[in-house]
Amino acid sequence: MARRRPPASIESGALANRERLTAMSNVAGRFKDWRPRAEVIRNVEAVPTIFPQYDDVTGVGGQPISRFTLVHGPSNEGKTEFALGLGYSFLRAGHFFGLADAERTTTDKWVRSLMGEVADHPGFQALPIKTYEQVRDSVRHYCDTIASAREKGDLPHDMTGLVVIDSIRKLVPKKLWEELAKLQGDEKKATKGKKRGAPKGIDGFGGRAGQMKAALNAAWVDELIPLLADTRMSMVVIARETKDGDADPWVGDKDWKVGGGSALFYEASLDVRITRGWTKDSDGRILGERHKLEIWKTKIAGKQTKVPIGHFHTSNGTLTPAGFDMARDLIELGLDLEVLELAGSWIKWPEHGNIGQGVDRSVVALYKNPELLSALDQAVRAVSAEHRNDPALHP
Repeated sequence: MARRRPPASIESGALANRERLTAMSNVAGRFKDWRPRAEVIRNVEAVPTIFPQYDDVTGVGGQPISRFTLVHGPSNEGKTEFALGLGYSFLRAGHFFGLADAERTTTDKWVRSLMGEVADHPGFQALPIKTYEQVRDSVRHYCDTIASAREKGDLPHDMTGLVVIDSIRKLVPKKLWEELAKLQGDEKKATKGKKRGAPKGIDGFGGRAGQMKAALNAAWVDELIPLLADTRMSMVVIARETKDGDADPWVGDKDWKVGGGSALFYEASLDVRITRGWTKDSDGRILGERHKLEIWKTKIAGKQTKVPIGHFHTSNGTLTPAGFDMARDLIELGLDLEVLELAGSWIKWPEHGNIGQGVDRSVVALYKNPELLSALDQAVRAVSAEHRNDPALHP
């Protein structure tokens, strides 16, 4: 429901009382820490990504900065790939990218296959993982260092960065190890000379480890929200997703739950769920992967559907070089936004004629014509922005 403005008579009456407004302005200038609203409350800033459909469904045209994003999904469905794509986007736009690979599964070969020469960008840093506390301190130092350099003029005023934690489940606090060791020692003493039963809980300690991690995550998120806002940085945390045996069968396809504690979901500005399908040609050959991006929660823009959905594609090298398949992303979104048209079996861009016969040939044609691909990217994003900014489409 649209918010109603005060009656015009009230507005004009307030503005007419200049003496009152002048007095208020004078007193407002004496407040110690308070500032005019426009200096504190800002619109959401975002860095455009290589995923045009993601930029469209976020409602802000890219990956938001000054905010915390939660990413989850089933195992091996594309979460890390998506996060690396976001990092690639920041580097390509001249920003920083810091990766904390707690999973220890990301290889240099894979990064290079996705990023090419950008993998050697000086703004791409990786953190050797030790403990939960070390990662937390290092993230704060990373954000503060970039913000400080920006304030001193050592970096451009618009420069920002992205931090990715992959994944938070693999961060083990030093204190947790000590606590679990103590619990284990107490259990041995209590059962000395007795027959020991099976350990309780998924972690062998009645779920104590999970509870402690959730508490630490909640405290860290409380720290991250002002840190990211003050330093104008962006952060993505990948979390574990498991099947939910208590899921309500009437709530659509939501039969999953996110680990790490409720704070990760409730405090995130964006909650993105990733699942994977396949891209195949007419003969059934697999050409790559098609990942679904579901926005289950947003605090950065209004939802136009219950769960906005976009996709991103990757190529396995059969038609085009292996890596992110931005051409296929643009064709899908271009058809959806009516920038492109279907003329029989041909995909047509009215301003430029036929692109190719069918999606696969059109993808190859765009790959072979980088200038046309860039022009289509600009055109599709321009129409997407028009839709976001059209009041008639957002009552």
